[in-house]
Amino acid sequence: MKIFKGILFTVVIIILTFLTAAFFAPSSVTVERSIIVNATQKNVFDQISDFTTWPEWDAWYIKDTNQIRKYVGRLGDTEYGYHWSSDNKHVANGSMYFNSIVDIDSLIYDLSFDNEGEINKASGYFYLSENNGETTVKWGMLSSLDFPYKVLNYFMDAMVGQDFETGLGNFKKYVESIDFKKISRNNVQLINEFGVDYALIRQDSLPMGDMNLFFSKSYPLVYDYLRTKGIKPVGPSTGLYYAWDEVNFITDVAAAVPVSILLPKNYESIDFEFGAGLRTDNSVSCELKGGYSKSYSAHTAINKWLEDNHKTMEGPVIEEYVKGPYDTKDSSDYLTRITYHFLETESN
Repeated sequence: MKIFKGILFTVVIIILTFLTAAFFAPSSVTVERSIIVNATQKNVFDQISDFTTWPEWDAWYIKDTNQIRKYVGRLGDTEYGYHWSSDNKHVANGSMYFNSIVDIDSLIYDLSFDNEGEINKASGYFYLSENNGETTVKWGMLSSLDFPYKVLNYFMDAMVGQDFETGLGNFKKYVESIDFKKISRNNVQLINEFGVDYALIRQDSLPMGDMNLFFSKSYPLVYDYLRTKGIKPVGPSTGLYYAWDEVNFITDVAAAVPVSILLPKNYESIDFEFGAGLRTDNSVSCELKGGYSKSYSAHTAINKWLEDNHKTMEGPVIEEYVKGPYDTKDSSDYLTRITYHFLETESN
């Protein structure tokens, strides 16, 4: 009996201690870390504002690289963020959205965590300031909790602060490894190809191994350019391939976004070895489902069709990324529309 009373007394003391601590705990607490990055404020902003680059440095992505991230919208859209889901209990499920972006000085975000059905919300910010070509990045989060959960605010800095430090350290290494001289918003051009106006960044003699890096860095700059100019995209992100040198493994390529619509033409169906396609009086196209590694067979088949039908290819090859990494984590769901234009004159 005395043992039972002792246990009961201990339990009561623990509960009272917890409730007392929860009562006096702050309702809100801010966790903040900062770092200096050897890059301009605009270049730093472009990387933070592009959620698809976060897996390169985000501390929570490293904890589970198999997590699924689904992106929503793009910079300048009313809804712009991503959802994640993970079997790792330290990552769990949730969403993050930017709700306010002021020039290139601050990005305010909302967080929502779903841990086994328990929803917790928080807000946070990135503040940027430049001095002599270096940018100070402040990353913060505001945790606001009700009684009795606000007792967790005592431990919030220890729980989250280390991840902020890790993430910022990774971010610094990542940004400082980028050659921004090759990829710049100042390089955005407005040009017309086959009746469609594009905003694009072009790079010639690009090593094929650097294509993913080129696209991931260029598209945010193009979309940011359109946002600041008040121009609305009217189609998916597009790759324009002006040259493809498989001997030297280099390409002349542009990361493009259409800003005008081509008037519809009369189409007729054709069959390729890998599936159906369409042709007009001066183009042939197909839609390819799956990862980009499968596109080689499509390009080969289209080139064979051009050769068999005595057509001469004209201008850049167009790849429209109708559904890609922004839309799905599963590359088998990617949808790419490939189009070749050719001269109307046939050679027999």
